[in-house]
Amino acid sequence: MSAPWDVILPEILTGCVMTALNLLKVIVPLMVIIEILMAYKLVEKLAARLNWLAGLLGIGKDALLPLAVGVLMGVTYGAGTLIEINRRTPLSKRDFTLVAIFMYCCHGIIETTFIFTMAGANPLFPSLLRLLIAVLVTTAAARLPWISREINRE
Repeated sequence: MSAPWDVILPEILTGCVMTALNLLKVIVPLMVIIEILMAYKLVEKLAARLNWLAGLLGIGKDALLPLAVGVLMGVTYGAGTLIEINRRTPLSKRDFTLVAIFMYCCHGIIETTFIFTMAGANPLFPSLLRLLIAVLVTTAAARLPWISREINRE
């Protein structure tokens, strides 16, 4: 049995509007938080404290800032930061690749955690699991022969 369009269409529109409003509840405050973090250069300070992570992941210290931005704020900001930093002080192809791998596996921890929380999920589990997977995949990728050889060529 099917419902008439005059019942289905308002239901679809109401569902879409409610979903958009729920996402706005998360995204707008996050955008404000992101702008505050960028204005006070808190991401740069975080990257400076994560020097030990560079050794674990096999990346250079110059790659930590775009990595931190990508993990905290998402791929769009992270990729933009990565491109901008690469213009000023070029990263090696190896670092660029490893940062991209890490950001692919784990990006936007803050925004997705808020979205998971709004959906009723435990925010800690998916966030930590994504971080762990990203560290393991990037660490493994850094030790692959064709990526390891890249450092010797530069």
